[in-house]
Amino acid sequence: MAMTLHVDIVSAESEIFSGTATMVFAPAERGGVGIAPRHTPLLTRLKPGEVRVQIDGQEEQYFYVSGGMLEIQPHVVTILSDTAI
Repeated sequence: MAMTLHVDIVSAESEIFSGTATMVFAPAERGGVGIAPRHTPLLTRLKPGEVRVQIDGQEEQYFYVSGGMLEIQPHVVTILSDTAI
């Protein structure tokens, strides 16, 4: 079984996504980041762009964020955005 992390994507209006993933890719302010389980903690701003969530290593879900904040903990990723779809 692959290691996973919990992902929450939240906009000002509602929760957009909450679930487990094997990998997350996000448009951080200083360049794109790839987040795997046990990633070192990080807090950074996001620029507008696409967030890609790999569910089982093959299936992917895509979300657009208008910017916001990205918090990474070893087994939890939280994305807070004004607008996300």
